[in-house]
Amino acid sequence: MHKTIVDKKVSRRTFFKHTAGAAAGAVAATALLPGLKETGKLIADTVKVNIDNDTLTMHNDLQRALEKPIEQRKWAMVIDIRKCIGCHGCTVACVAENNLPPGVTYRTVPEVETGEYPEVQRIFMPTNCMQCEKAPCIEAANKIAKGSMSRRADGIVVIDYKKMKGKKVFEAASKACPYPKSLWYDEGKNYTDGTPMVQPYEKRKAKEYGIEWSRADLKGTTRKCHFCTQRIDAGVLPACVTTCTGQAMYFGDLNDSESLASKLLKKNKSARMNLASGAEPAVHYLDDDPEQTCMVCHS
Repeated sequence: MHKTIVDKKVSRRTFFKHTAGAAAGAVAATALLPGLKETGKLIADTVKVNIDNDTLTMHNDLQRALEKPIEQRKWAMVIDIRKCIGCHGCTVACVAENNLPPGVTYRTVPEVETGEYPEVQRIFMPTNCMQCEKAPCIEAANKIAKGSMSRRADGIVVIDYKKMKGKKVFEAASKACPYPKSLWYDEGKNYTDGTPMVQPYEKRKAKEYGIEWSRADLKGTTRKCHFCTQRIDAGVLPACVTTCTGQAMYFGDLNDSESLASKLLKKNKSARMNLASGAEPAVHYLDDDPEQTCMVCHS
């Protein structure tokens, strides 16, 4: 467990006493995106404390990264499959955060069993868009619809919803992607279609790529994980990371050697999926022997 830099004059009890209001505000702000940036800064500036808390550490790492120019950041996700319990809480959090329709889920958690009785192991593999450094989907999509996909200076692969419309561009990008179930096609459906009334939660707008969109706006578009850019740009960790029951999800700037994500990769064995594709994914998996677990299926 990583410890943040401490201020020994502040006790654990004092920390929670003075930050309770800020923490409650952060929860409310998650639903009301315009106030996220101010709330994130409030929590970061409230107090420095000696506390074993990975979420707080990652939050401080995030704040430190945001102080740098965007081209100096290198976001990465680190997933410890030894801790994942297959609860699918990350999937639910992602659907809620991005108001995803039926048939679209940025995060999946495939389950794999290995070994033979009595030595059988069950492995959960949280999977999403890998935010590849050399993402082949970008070139493939842009051949069909110019400017439909691009890569931000911090490494996140993004979609222009106004340009990336239709099955043709979706299929081209999906075919080029080395990672199954990274891209999804939005058919414009609602969970309450066919009932007496489409419910208000389905009509609400969600913020992606700096713009508020309704489900109707996004019909016919290609959708995918973007590390919750609307959250990290505002100083808040991705929804899947903050919701992980098993504390298996980590996020941070690999250009910062002091970030928790960087330290975990230095201290643990890790692997990335399908490196033979040359795509250079930004999602890393931790395990005691990754070559005999996750990489058996994903080498």
